[in-house]
Amino acid sequence: MPSDSYPKVRKSATDLKVMIEEKLRRDHPACRYAEVIISPPAGGLPWSASVFGEGPAIDQECRRRIDGIVAQLREEYDLA
Repeated sequence: MPSDSYPKVRKSATDLKVMIEEKLRRDHPACRYAEVIISPPAGGLPWSASVFGEGPAIDQECRRRIDGIVAQLREEYDLA
């Protein structure tokens, strides 16, 4: 976790997308078909990610999991 005195590492939306998808798929196989979209910061909020795809697992479990993954990655990375 970076110190408050050091800037976060900047990653492209593509890099963040790949990181999130890898974690989703590794930790929960039902999410293997989930697609992630990265949204830039807006309205004073940090970058965010959403997941879409087909099937009930993506509609429920993958959407829940992405929130935790994004929260972790926001601690280390800013959107470039």
